[in-house]
Amino acid sequence: VINAQREAVGLIFDGNIEMLPNNFLYRSTLPRAVSVHSAAIIEALKKIYEANRVVKELLDH
Repeated sequence: VINAQREAVGLIFDGNIEMLPNNFLYRSTLPRAVSVHSAAIIEALKKIYEANRVVKELLDH
């Protein structure tokens, strides 16, 4: 997921069955996506997976 400033702010990880054709053509009415905010990914990496080195690498610009 990209915001107006072209920053990665999330990740789409699932969708409904109607989303599958969107790999080949755009349809705006039926497809739905499931996404998670990047802050939630960072928190999960820290607190659930204890992947602090990965978090440090992701956050160091």
